[in-house]
Amino acid sequence: MSGFVLTHPTRKTMNGKIGARIASRMARRKIVARYTSMRNGYSRTAEVMAAIRALEQFQPAPRRIICDPYASEFLIRPSFKLLAEFGWLANPATRAVGVWAPGALEFLTIRARLSDEIAADMATDGLEQIALLGAGFDTMSMRIGGALRDVRIFEVDHPATQAVKREVMGRIGAPENLRFVAVDFERDDFVEKLREAGFAPGRRSLVVWMGVTYYLTAQAMTRALCQIHTLGGAGMRFAFDYMLKEVVKGESRNRDALNKARIAAKLGEPWLFGLDPATVGDYLAAFNFKLLKDYDAQELHARYCPERAMPMDYVRIVVCERV
Repeated sequence: MSGFVLTHPTRKTMNGKIGARIASRMARRKIVARYTSMRNGYSRTAEVMAAIRALEQFQPAPRRIICDPYASEFLIRPSFKLLAEFGWLANPATRAVGVWAPGALEFLTIRARLSDEIAADMATDGLEQIALLGAGFDTMSMRIGGALRDVRIFEVDHPATQAVKREVMGRIGAPENLRFVAVDFERDDFVEKLREAGFAPGRRSLVVWMGVTYYLTAQAMTRALCQIHTLGGAGMRFAFDYMLKEVVKGESRNRDALNKARIAAKLGEPWLFGLDPATVGDYLAAFNFKLLKDYDAQELHARYCPERAMPMDYVRIVVCERV
């Protein structure tokens, strides 16, 4: 036995490896599935987003980007439930995701937090209705329920995802002002479905559309913006995120971004659409939207997580207004 040293893994080492393996699976599933590609089951992306918000709850309060005690209720897979239940798994999983996709946890939680803040701010100035397109397992209606108590919230998503969400909300208590609008985005007219559910164009409105645009063709993006434009009248606010065009075209100097783009393409979910920040305003103007704000990573970092990693810098968040 000379020359060999027999060691036993410590609990800390084992926990770190387990958490890292789970985090790796989470990151892969985030790319593999998105809500519009789902056919016969609930959105796996919706569950991954809920898992990310659940992980965030283990951050110390001063570092926590978003407070979402409801996120863990929407976790179905045993591995995700473990992450949400045990801090000794959540912490190494968070570190592993940070290595695999730097800034992803920060950006995805900031995206939800910023949406909450836009809605809450508008609620103080007469906001009457919100449409969350591709709502998934988002919990805005409960996270800031007090601020939105006089606002009608319409969650639009695939029937299979909404079936799971309805079951969970029935168990934990759905807000009375929440409306579910079941839409198959590949077949249905979501504007028509919203109208049928009571979303009125004459009311002061906010439309939130996150995590979708980069998977669309330019033609599909044009069609979607034309549809969204018809949802409300002048003054309707619209928030969405977009990928940098240089990443989509493979011209970025950001190696991490290009690597993630290649992985997404290999897994059948290529990034197809992006915008140049210098021309975002002109692009939106063609659809009668006025650019109000285009948040970059530096501003989001300074505002929400100065003590943490820089959010992904190849995805940005836009807020605009219908004119």
